[in-house]
Amino acid sequence: MSHSRCENINIHVIHISMQDSFIKNNLSIVISFVAAVFTAGGIFSEFTSLKDEIHLVHDRLDEKIIIINRLETRILEIEKQLEYERGLLEAKIK
Repeated sequence: MSHSRCENINIHVIHISMQDSFIKNNLSIVISFVAAVFTAGGIFSEFTSLKDEIHLVHDRLDEKIIIINRLETRILEIEKQLEYERGLLEAKIK
């Protein structure tokens, strides 16, 4: 039983050394992969930030459009009132 346990330990050690040799032999690939993962995370973060900013700008633009429409309505009412008063004054003069 101790012999099979020793074999298991040896197999485990060989397996670990194979993993270490893979990393050592392909270090540039591993570093490139890690860099790509971090770069992808950074890009995703930027896109998320831009999306939030676009939503904020869109909401602010909607508010401004509503205000402009209200002001336009008020201006039209004032212009109608001025035309009415101008016509009333002209009618009184004649």
